[in-house]
Amino acid sequence: MNKRPRHSRLMRYYLFRTRRLSRRQLGSWQDWKLRAVFWSGAVMVGLLVVAFAWVAELASHTFTQIHARSPYLPVLITPVGMVVIVWLMRQLGTESQGSGIPQVLVVLKQRYHWLRPAFLSLRVILSKFVLTCLGLLCGASIGREGPSVHMGAAMMYSVGRVGQLNQKYVDNSLIVAGGAAGVSAAFNAPLAGIVFAIEELSGSFEQRTSGTLIMAIILSGVVVLMIMGHYSFFGHPDGALDITRDWAAIGVTALVCGLLGGFFSRLLIKGSQFLSPYAKEHPYRVVVLCALVVVFLGLITGGATYGSGYEQASTLLSGEQPGNWTFALAKMSATLVSYFTGIPGGLFSPSLAAGAGVGNVVGGFFPGSSLVGVTLVAMAAFLAGVIQRPITSFVIVMELTGNRHDILLPLMAGALLSAAVAKIVWPRPLYDSLADRLSDGQGMALEKPQDKPAERGNEKAGSMGAGKEPERQLPG
Repeated sequence: MNKRPRHSRLMRYYLFRTRRLSRRQLGSWQDWKLRAVFWSGAVMVGLLVVAFAWVAELASHTFTQIHARSPYLPVLITPVGMVVIVWLMRQLGTESQGSGIPQVLVVLKQRYHWLRPAFLSLRVILSKFVLTCLGLLCGASIGREGPSVHMGAAMMYSVGRVGQLNQKYVDNSLIVAGGAAGVSAAFNAPLAGIVFAIEELSGSFEQRTSGTLIMAIILSGVVVLMIMGHYSFFGHPDGALDITRDWAAIGVTALVCGLLGGFFSRLLIKGSQFLSPYAKEHPYRVVVLCALVVVFLGLITGGATYGSGYEQASTLLSGEQPGNWTFALAKMSATLVSYFTGIPGGLFSPSLAAGAGVGNVVGGFFPGSSLVGVTLVAMAAFLAGVIQRPITSFVIVMELTGNRHDILLPLMAGALLSAAVAKIVWPRPLYDSLADRLSDGQGMALEKPQDKPAERGNEKAGSMGAGKEPERQLPG
């Protein structure tokens, strides 16, 4: 009996092991299907947010032209517009109200996974898109970043359902990736999206370390980059601070912004709680009263408090006009009452604008420090004081100003100190508090119906997020 040479057997064994290793490295068909869902979803989120940004900017510009024609036209347009928005929202479903980030946080909790088809539906994407743009068209002090998070999460979740990925870990990761991709695309800031996923949305080690999830966030930013080009929202403002020399300016700015940011969060939560019963009983009266306050603030500031606040923040960063407490406090107030109406809209942009106003005033007390540098620190510090997410805050400001690493340490110090100070005034992060209110049933009914056998069967069998497949690490 002939025996094969030993080297031939070794070669066959080596080739066999190499093929097995290659298949393991490349991944299974299911792994590639999962990657395709994440990446195609990220591209769709990028396209959606680009379209949203374009329409939102058009709406803001249209309102600016209306205000330029006559500063008294908003006396009619703003209240009527907000009433129409609330009426449409009540017809389409109240799942689209407010910022949208609390809704995403709620559905990430396993207790409320059954709400995902309602809170993350294509209908919510459409209503959030249209109603937020209508809010900007009538002068509400709202931003588009919070709605971008909600729409991004809803889009990724919808793509996952089409792809029939029925594992619980995939469900959660799709929502996190979609929300973070919304931030990445809205700010053209992929790093901010990744940090937002880790700091605000993510709740597990697997999500934080998934290369597939991170790649999806980056892809959404790349889509924006391809369509709109490389740009920074606030350009490249001139202003540098030395943390060893300008520590007093940075410290005072962080202290003031932390106190104001914490106070803003407290007023938003407590004010929403106070107005909630009246809003349920007389929704349109509350909307009209809040809209009139927005108009009054717009009249006394020459229209500076209308809209997202990007133009005002850019003006303050350019040094074209000095800031004052009137704009900063009025912008905070206009944002509060706009939120009290319940119309869709975010808090990021108005908070950055209010922070710029505060920094421009505080910087005047430190003539030896760069006024623009102090304003940048105040923008990061005030946002950190409001949402109590310091890393997300200073990364956003850094990327919005052209990735200026010379200002990184002051931004970091200001945001971290401000978030710590804000906890004295309001102990919990804002979006966590709003999510708790939402899960307690304040603002919309969240009680799960128990009298429908079909729903109980669906919960037991599991749809998206409750499948029988074992959890495993995302391929990355």
